[in-house]
Amino acid sequence: MSLSERSATLRYNDLDGEHDFPLSRDFTSIGRSPDQDLVLREAFVSRRHALISRHNGSYELVDQQSSHGTFLNGVRVERAALKSGDNIQFGSLKAPVFLFHGPVSETAGASSGVAADILSALSVFAPAAENVHQPAQEMEKLSFLLNAARQLNDGGALNDIFRALLQLSLQLTGAERGFVFLREADQMRLALGLRSDGTVVDEDSTVSRRAMQKAIESQSKFSLSDTLADSSAAVWASVLANSIRCIYCIPLRKHISPAEPNRLLGLLYLDSQLGAGRMSEIDHQVLDTLAGEASTLLHNALLVDTELKARHDAEELAIAASIHSNLMALTMPQLSYAEVRARSVPCRAIGGDFYDAVELDDCVCVAIADVSGKGVPASIVAATLQGIIHALLLTSKSLPEIAALVNRFLCTRAVGKYATMILLKLYPGGRVDYLNCGHVPPLIVTEKETCELLASNLIVGLIADATYSASHCQLSPGERILLTTDGITEAEDKIGRQLGESGLDELAHLPTLDAMIEHVARFQASPVALDDWTLLDIRYTGV
Repeated sequence: MSLSERSATLRYNDLDGEHDFPLSRDFTSIGRSPDQDLVLREAFVSRRHALISRHNGSYELVDQQSSHGTFLNGVRVERAALKSGDNIQFGSLKAPVFLFHGPVSETAGASSGVAADILSALSVFAPAAENVHQPAQEMEKLSFLLNAARQLNDGGALNDIFRALLQLSLQLTGAERGFVFLREADQMRLALGLRSDGTVVDEDSTVSRRAMQKAIESQSKFSLSDTLADSSAAVWASVLANSIRCIYCIPLRKHISPAEPNRLLGLLYLDSQLGAGRMSEIDHQVLDTLAGEASTLLHNALLVDTELKARHDAEELAIAASIHSNLMALTMPQLSYAEVRARSVPCRAIGGDFYDAVELDDCVCVAIADVSGKGVPASIVAATLQGIIHALLLTSKSLPEIAALVNRFLCTRAVGKYATMILLKLYPGGRVDYLNCGHVPPLIVTEKETCELLASNLIVGLIADATYSASHCQLSPGERILLTTDGITEAEDKIGRQLGESGLDELAHLPTLDAMIEHVARFQASPVALDDWTLLDIRYTGV
């Protein structure tokens, strides 16, 4: 696709309003699965429903063998070329309609939609004779442009609106070029620039940032109709050096709330090198009105954009949560001498706890870990560590060697995270080798009592040259080892009392992991978990 052409879009409406989905990739996937580019929620949409392919500027709709079909202009299709104005429905003729808009050229005269309608209507106004403003024609222009402003505010794609705003303003003022800037933090970022002939132009050193600052500080439009005659512009070196004769800067502001009665959203900037500006009072009023309408439009569009980004982030997070869930959905080894069960509940969409279990020829290896922090950063480190530990367990390395390698990885990569963990090997004869790196102590559970295994080492990820040592114990048939993370033991009731060791003793004698999770949920005062909850239970049955 050339730089002078914008991608096609799918326009659709939902409860949140109207949206334009850009078809900017060679292949855009559509379906119910979270990994699709355009995710649809309707039940009659298949997980991988359809594709829209792009080749040499042409677009084609391809059904992906969906259960209920893909419809183009009311007809079910397997594969069909798309043209602007086509209606697409996925899964049902009662489904929401997606309107296909073909690629739009950004060269001269290439406005579309509302922009084209406004500019076409504007062309009926013949320019008045120089220095002459006929009242009837000015009032007609004012009436038309007020209506145009309303159309701008009801318009579609943001870039089309900016284009229409700039071309209207350039025709009204006679300026050579115009720019729309958007405020980002404390900076003004160029959104679109046009010359009077409609060609796109980038910001350069000839744009007067001082004039922009004057407009921002004054909270109203700032104009220099003739820089050569205006003494205040005599000290503006860039203006004089580039022969800029007239400048109009209009802040785009919006009343958001009583606390923000005049929030700055952006700026409309117009200038010319050819001659002094000749604008009537009505022209100034129209320009102010257009700016006011553009401010309303910009505020609404930014709200929609923020919501779309939030929705996209939520979809990305859902994919990450699915990956994390699949990593936790291990198929536990089926052993002749032991049963291994595990359960993890993240406090957010994804968590920093993980567990693993690996069967070797002479033993079963298990791991449980808790990465510092919560949410996405912790989950990224947790997923990485899980892969490393899983691979190291398969090598039959000793537990101290594995802990030292994990510790060195965290320290040398400077990820800013540390982890507590327990590595454990259970042999068919009941021998247990374990290594605790600052984690909640393992709990041996018998029919009559529980006993903590207190031997411990330094947590991993703090000191690069730390050394680690394993400890040992012996299980009898019917005895268990329960491993938990501190999200379980530090759960608090309504008076701030933690579950702690005594609560863990009671928890250990419940029949299932689900019952344990339910017990912690009832104990905790907060309706949602404040930290990840992970349990790993190893029952030794004997050979």
